[in-house]
Amino acid sequence: MLICSNCFNDVELQIAVSNESSAWGICEACGQESYVVDANIFVDFFKELLLLFQPDKEGMGIVNLLQKDWNIFVDGEVGKNIIDYFLSLDNYGYTLKDKVGYIDSIKSIVSVWNTIKKEVREEKRFFANLSFFDGNDMIEANTMIPKDTVLYRARIIPLERTYLTKNDMGCPPRGKATAGRANPLGIPYLYLCKNEETTYYEVRALYLDKLAIGEFKTIKDLNILDFTSTLSLYYAYSNSTISLSEVIAKQKVLQLISKDLSKPLRRYDSELEYVPTQLICEYCKINGIDGICFNSSLHKGGVNVVLFDSSAAKCVKVQSREIRDVLISR
Repeated sequence: MLICSNCFNDVELQIAVSNESSAWGICEACGQESYVVDANIFVDFFKELLLLFQPDKEGMGIVNLLQKDWNIFVDGEVGKNIIDYFLSLDNYGYTLKDKVGYIDSIKSIVSVWNTIKKEVREEKRFFANLSFFDGNDMIEANTMIPKDTVLYRARIIPLERTYLTKNDMGCPPRGKATAGRANPLGIPYLYLCKNEETTYYEVRALYLDKLAIGEFKTIKDLNILDFTSTLSLYYAYSNSTISLSEVIAKQKVLQLISKDLSKPLRRYDSELEYVPTQLICEYCKINGIDGICFNSSLHKGGVNVVLFDSSAAKCVKVQSREIRDVLISR
């Protein structure tokens, strides 16, 4: 089967195809005219990948699952063409039409996060067992925010004030900080956003609200655990010192933690919802990580940054804004 780099969203697979292809022709997966290569050069990768799934009545089609979790192919139809080819080369115990899920060894590791959440909410809050994360490099800094990076923070200006100053834009004092998705009650963390617009949503601004937008600059290089980072399975397969099964299990756990970090607390939810992610942030902090990044659930495409040391970024400018338009959808 001939494939081309246009078949993939995975950048590492795109590069690998481009590096290996020299013949011009029609791609048998996507139908485009391009430089093509024999798909069999990736047979070892796809074999190891496809062996990590098994029939599951509660699951979904193999291509849909790969796209949902790893976004490998340019679209589902191209994915079906390629996966159907590799499934035809061996017996994996399932077909393109069957519902599948991850193998039991992956599901067992991924279930640990739900076990931890139950334990800290219902059983042992202050002595929860986080030994699962010890020594497996799962909770570690994976990116750096350089010194002098600009980040943003918003506050709604109270009716009795006409503006806020730089001194007003920081965290609440120690002991007065309310519990957040990342910080425990009484311990302030600095919540920031990568762009100004996201701050409007994070403070849940309403029509005609007046906002103070603080522009912050980091005072040093910061080691960050970025929950928004994407993983190339092909890169992991080619470069990781651990098996693809372990890579997927690790990433799935991080995806679940990221989902819980991004989930907004509704007015009728208990603050117990915060406890598991607060615990993870404490674990990050004692292991030398300066903060985390996670996706905003209130603003699509927005990214939140939480710094454990509130003095790690300084407010250098404050501007006032007034909300002139609000769009509500269901």
